[in-house]
Amino acid sequence: MSLFRRTNGGRRIGAVVEVGSGSVVTALAVSDPHEAHPDIVWARREFANLSHDVDAEHSIKSMLATIMDSVMLLESEGRQALETSYPGAKIDTFQVSISAPWAYTVSKVITYEREEAFTVTNDLIESLIKKANEQTLEILHQNEFNQSAGLNIMTRATTDITANGYQTSNPIGQKVISLALTQVSAIGQGLITGAVEDLRHKLFPRATLERYSAMLVFYSLMRELYPTTTECCLVDLTYEATEIAIIRDGVLQYSTHTAIGLNTLARNLAIRLDRPQADADSLLKRIYNEDSLDTVSDTERTAITNLLTEYQNALESLFHETGDSLSIPKVIFLHSSFVHERYFDNIIADAAKTATSSSHTVHTLTHDLMLGKYQGDSKIKILQKNLDTATLMACQFFHKQGSDQDFTQM
Repeated sequence: MSLFRRTNGGRRIGAVVEVGSGSVVTALAVSDPHEAHPDIVWARREFANLSHDVDAEHSIKSMLATIMDSVMLLESEGRQALETSYPGAKIDTFQVSISAPWAYTVSKVITYEREEAFTVTNDLIESLIKKANEQTLEILHQNEFNQSAGLNIMTRATTDITANGYQTSNPIGQKVISLALTQVSAIGQGLITGAVEDLRHKLFPRATLERYSAMLVFYSLMRELYPTTTECCLVDLTYEATEIAIIRDGVLQYSTHTAIGLNTLARNLAIRLDRPQADADSLLKRIYNEDSLDTVSDTERTAITNLLTEYQNALESLFHETGDSLSIPKVIFLHSSFVHERYFDNIIADAAKTATSSSHTVHTLTHDLMLGKYQGDSKIKILQKNLDTATLMACQFFHKQGSDQDFTQM
């Protein structure tokens, strides 16, 4: 048995879709296995029409409409851009990643122990995988909300096996007294996954569908950029949510989220200042870019300070939910846009310090991804296209086919 990804020696072309918490990113990426990064020939982000007083049903409908519009643009404008750059090229993969609250990631660790040494067999590994599958399904069945929301398992991956406490990529034949297997499952909202599958079937019928949670994509990219980092916390700040994941011994162990994101903050500020949301959004963008509150009025400063304090308190609550008795790791990786990463890194570090009474180092994914994968003309090209980190991350994941993870599509 191997925990490592399949290999493909040829060029691959992917229609890449990321369903965010309040927006949809679409892109066309051409992957050459000999290159450090893919060639992103076209990309677009569309926002859902959400407001502070919408209910869950309206949110779903708005997201479904945005998904349809986005994939239609991908099929028309994206195909045209692909034909211009790579005449005659055909799309072979339709990759979809979905963010919280429309998807989440569940990790299950199954342990088998005996007092006397036993030999690890394929049948034993398969039985542990089956047990992990059963426990994941139990989580769905026990939660009435999940049943009503129509959640389903999109993808599974066996991310770690330890024999007598030591990680191994090929345990078959080993004599051990303890064997532990970690399986991570990506679970998606049924209406969202169904809409994506229907659009793929109608517009890209010959492309292979691959579905993931956005946190699995983030986790895989972190492993690619920092292969020696085994203990860390991932923070994904999107437009309508903030999701965290805890990584221990190099394995994704736990994830959770809060329904507060960048657009949520803008809507809340609009209410506090009694202004249109567009004005509040412009005000926040200004302070994000300036990284300062010096140019705002006293009333605005008070409202923004209180707003960000409440957000920091929400983060502190998330950081207490680690899935075990340990505090969050001291290394944190933050994913958002470049401007938002630069502004919120200190807020996240302060929230983590308050939650754990210790200092934490925050790495911003945009900087690390650009520095590690894009150099010279390729970096200039990315900047000229104004591609955001979500596009780069999803396309890099496609390029690496999961960054050494063997995913099973359900």
